Amino acid sequence: MQTNNTFLVPTDDLYITPNLKRGQLPEQIERAISVTDITTQQDMLLLGTLTMMSYATPRIRILHGNPQHAYYPNLMTLVVAPPAAGKGILNYTRRLIQPIHNMLSRKGMIAAIPGNTSSAAFIDLLAQNGGQGVMFETEMDVLSQIWKRDYGNYSYLFRQVFEHETVSRSRKGSNGDTLYTEIPEPRLSVLLSGTVSQLKPLLGNRENGLASRFMPYIVEDIVPFDPRAFEHGDQKMENSAMAIFDELGQDLLRRWMWLCEQDHDIRWSLTDEQAAIMADLFDDGYKIAFEGMQLPIAFDPAFKRLAVTIKRIGAVLSLLRMDLNSEAPATLYCGDDDFKTLVMLAEKLLRHAALMTLLLPEEEQILQTEMAEGVAERHAKELLDKLGDTFTTKEAIELGETLEMARTTVMEHLRMCCRNKVIKKLERGRYCKLS
Repeated sequence: MQTNNTFLVPTDDLYITPNLKRGQLPEQIERAISVTDITTQQDMLLLGTLTMMSYATPRIRILHGNPQHAYYPNLMTLVVAPPAAGKGILNYTRRLIQPIHNMLSRKGMIAAIPGNTSSAAFIDLLAQNGGQGVMFETEMDVLSQIWKRDYGNYSYLFRQVFEHETVSRSRKGSNGDTLYTEIPEPRLSVLLSGTVSQLKPLLGNRENGLASRFMPYIVEDIVPFDPRAFEHGDQKMENSAMAIFDELGQDLLRRWMWLCEQDHDIRWSLTDEQAAIMADLFDDGYKIAFEGMQLPIAFDPAFKRLAVTIKRIGAVLSLLRMDLNSEAPATLYCGDDDFKTLVMLAEKLLRHAALMTLLLPEEEQILQTEMAEGVAERHAKELLDKLGDTFTTKEAIELGETLEMARTTVMEHLRMCCRNKVIKKLERGRYCKLS
């Protein structure tokens, strides 16, 4: 198989599904993306469906790295798009996990873990459910808001869970005794969506290790209005998107139950030939990214972790093709059609990962912003008290220098004061104080 060694060269072609041939994907995935004919929404459904389905893979293991590390197929996906760009279609994918969630709830367990929870509650829920869970949030700022609070920040747990590193916690009980919780090999599938403006509050900066854990899909274009929204339509309810995803959820339930019943792990693997092709693709891409395009070094972890993500996707695709009436194999090899899909996804998703790296600020920039927010009440007032009733950006920056404030810090103060209606922007570069 020939691969395109220029997959990191800047291009408008960030779309995924137009590069798939009919019949190339497992039938379940093709049905999922068939509910819309809008390319960006099909892409979202493809990645969202794979992510939610990745929860239902308890016995499948993947070896990766040197030395080799064992992974489960659980995916962490981040869809970024402008407002009203169709991200809401991802809500259908929640239905895929509902049958499993319902079954577990009858046993006092759950599958879905809400994002709006404290770090302690997050660990408790994960432990309660055998170290496994799935999180779905259509507004990523649900997490960033809770993470602003000391008791609520569990972003570090996302970093641990990606690698299945043991999560532990020790705290005092109500009667003074010590309560210890340990979760070996935690597994969490995560599907988040939001806008570009919500990226920085969630991920921080380029150097933040959390950013490299996510498989990003970024829509830059505004999605045109679809006049079919006003059509009455004659589609029967049993053929609706909800019905299709409900049926797929039942199929996923059967596969999950079948895996839970197995008495041995199933190793997913590329063939030797496939592994050599994928290794060449990533090796060439690495050289293009850092020698040709000179992308920031912060892209390095995102690049390397995407190799793990690609294997995880392959395992989910292979699971969907398994015959549940046959004996579980010791090794599950990637099929030819699925490998073609993985090569294409590697090329596309590396572009998206590079784009997300460039969208995030450098560490120095974000630290300045965090500093400004942390002392805003005092420093912003100090700055404004020394400015006239009307002033320019240049005057504010020059005054900020005398107060040992960086230019970016001053600009952040001005933006914050505008939001809080302390000052008003009269025109470009000119402000007035409000009484």
